[in-house]
Amino acid sequence: MKSATKSGQRQISTQNLVLKTCGQSLQLVRPHGPHSIADGFRCLRFLGSVVDWEVDLYRRNRGQTFGLYETTKPVLYLTDPDLIRDVLVKDFHVFNNRRDLRSGDKLTDNMIDVLRDDHWKRVRTAMSPTFSSGKLKKMLPMILDCRATLIANLDKLCPTGSSGDHSTAPVVDMKRVLGAYAMEVVIRVAFGIKVDAMLDHPLVTNRVFHKRLLLLTADHHRYQRGFHRLKKPEFRMLKPGKKWLKWACVIEERLKSVATDGQKRVDFMQLMLDSTETTDLLAAEEQEEYGEKYREIQSTRDLAKKLTIDELISQCVGLQLAGYETTATTISMCVHYIATDPDVQQRLYAEAVKYREKYPTEDNYEALGALPYMDAVIAETLRLSPATVFLERCPNRDYQFRGAGITVKRDDIVHIPTYAMQRDGRHF
Repeated sequence: MKSATKSGQRQISTQNLVLKTCGQSLQLVRPHGPHSIADGFRCLRFLGSVVDWEVDLYRRNRGQTFGLYETTKPVLYLTDPDLIRDVLVKDFHVFNNRRDLRSGDKLTDNMIDVLRDDHWKRVRTAMSPTFSSGKLKKMLPMILDCRATLIANLDKLCPTGSSGDHSTAPVVDMKRVLGAYAMEVVIRVAFGIKVDAMLDHPLVTNRVFHKRLLLLTADHHRYQRGFHRLKKPEFRMLKPGKKWLKWACVIEERLKSVATDGQKRVDFMQLMLDSTETTDLLAAEEQEEYGEKYREIQSTRDLAKKLTIDELISQCVGLQLAGYETTATTISMCVHYIATDPDVQQRLYAEAVKYREKYPTEDNYEALGALPYMDAVIAETLRLSPATVFLERCPNRDYQFRGAGITVKRDDIVHIPTYAMQRDGRHF
């Protein structure tokens, strides 16, 4: 990976760069990366808060693009919006890989955010039609049903008299309530199972277990980020335990049930099964929206390959892990911001009243476009509290950024500090 000033007068190879102290500028010291273990370990993220690390490093470098080492691995911190657009949009086919987090466990290694190169392309091609607008429209009734359960639970927790006086209402842990709602939506949309997560349904009784799965995944990724050169056996202790495997068995049984009962559903599991039964993944419903993008990243021959049962199970587990906490936290933060800003509350309420007057009896996918202020509030929530603190991509070949004089090698890490950038006054 090479970087240079815009004038092209000075080029610096990251082989010559070492992070002297956490957050300081990189200096030209020697041609073999960090000259001691200590230099590399100073930049390991698991030594402190990831958010604090990201913001501090971003501010120390004044929001400029720079490079550093994580132990012996070069990382490019990319902060230029135009270059970020190249990575995530224009040259997406080059940056389809993420940091290599493979551990040797088939459950985690088959998840789409861990897969790489052609394997990733094949699984992504099979999954993408599941998230088309047409499929989301079909899933909306299930989400509305979960919403009705949420409202009923809130009515139980916050009973009001005929006057609507909330002054004596109990304090409610909204994160718990909204977390239950998120869990219910994920289970309903992913597996077609109707539950009330607030009532300790057997499938969600141990919600702490699901949180531990998330923490295990996060810890596993953080340790691998610091010790990426260690071989797979060193990570045996970080592999998922019996409870994780039990959850995978539950999903496998559900897959068998869906495949054999003859009923057609619109949940994620059914759609994934459908994708394994046909070679024509570019059906008419998705052709217009996704066809060109599919052809760009995947050959027709690869489209015909079916997903294995292990791949199906991994995507279902991954959806559960990725969908629950991010959704619950985003909705909770949105409610928090609304609660602390009365003006926003009133504007949202006025928009909701106007919306209900226009659509008195039904909600549909297209009608959501009549809530522009609500959309803006959610967008601002995601700006202030993004679902991920940062994004990372790795090129599948050597790549030179347009007009920047920066070249990254295959599998070098391109790090995009989402949280820090979205709180930079120069951008927002």
